[in-house]
Amino acid sequence: MFQVIEGPGFQWHGQEDNTRGTREALSVRRVCSQNEAFSQKEVLIGDNNLRPISFLEMGTRRARCVTQVIVTGLGLGTGFLIAPNLLLTNNHVIPSVDHARQTLLRFNYETDVSGQLMASSYYNCAPDMLFVTSEALDYTLVGVQGDPGMQFGFVPPYRTAASAGMRVNIIQHPGGQPKQIGLVDNEVAYADGQVVQYLTDTMPGSSGSPVFDDGWALVALHHSGGWIPEPNGNSTHFRNEGIAFAAILDDWARLGLIS
Repeated sequence: MFQVIEGPGFQWHGQEDNTRGTREALSVRRVCSQNEAFSQKEVLIGDNNLRPISFLEMGTRRARCVTQVIVTGLGLGTGFLIAPNLLLTNNHVIPSVDHARQTLLRFNYETDVSGQLMASSYYNCAPDMLFVTSEALDYTLVGVQGDPGMQFGFVPPYRTAASAGMRVNIIQHPGGQPKQIGLVDNEVAYADGQVVQYLTDTMPGSSGSPVFDDGWALVALHHSGGWIPEPNGNSTHFRNEGIAFAAILDDWARLGLIS
């Protein structure tokens, strides 16, 4: 049954329907000013999940610089650009210079609105330009030939911290599939200066994916999932986990890569 919707200054001049449903609807109607909401009729259910519409466009921009990482002899992962010619992924995805030389990056591996695969663009890593890796923080930063970021953009490597209770979105190539995004049931369960643990879905092949907050700032580098211990206690939880991007930035500062 439809409710009666009235705008400011609206008046009905026809015959009034006197059915029970209409009487009930008319009994609760009120004309709102331009700055007044129907607070009794529309409410937030639980947390506020409303986002500005620009959230979608910004997410699409971030997605463009996420690539599938194809490592000969190891398998498939995910990575993303943080500069026109610099790729960030996991150490366990590209563990060495030799592996980087055998790595192919597949950009634009995704489906369009018709469900058809789009044309991919392929780039090679350039470890002679730059190769920095950390097994402890499970990251690899490596140069890329051809400056793909000039076409696909890149994620600004700013320091942004995650906190428990916030929402995080992960753009990824789960299971070696075309690019997808996890943004439902995506609460952060634990965060400190080293790791971020969250409920956002991932799969094998998602390693090396960027973990974004709801403002599309980079907060972590996804690297594992399963039954994971929480660092501040003895409890173990079924979660996904990323390395806090702030910890990676601190490592780059220690190495003299940034000031």
